[in-house]
Amino acid sequence: MKQALIVGLVCVNAALLAALAFGTGASPARGQVVVARTDYVTVTGRVTSNNDVLYVIDQSARRLGVMRFVTRNNENRLRPVAMRDLMLDFGRKQPGR
Repeated sequence: MKQALIVGLVCVNAALLAALAFGTGASPARGQVVVARTDYVTVTGRVTSNNDVLYVIDQSARRLGVMRFVTRNNENRLRPVAMRDLMLDFGRKQPGR
């Protein structure tokens, strides 16, 4: 009985190992596929456990925008939260210029 159980477990492990080795042939995951030249990069983030935001970077204007998804009265909208000048934030531009 004990030997039959061990043989069964070895067979199951061998089958699982073969499945891992040969795989399913699925294509690899890609984060952001750029089809055409674009000046925007978007990233999602979590601010609190109930709040998600969308960060949008405009590369040509060098600005970062933050938008929050708001659900109110059965209405779903993206609301702007903040806009930042990245050149000013990284010290490449003086304030007021």
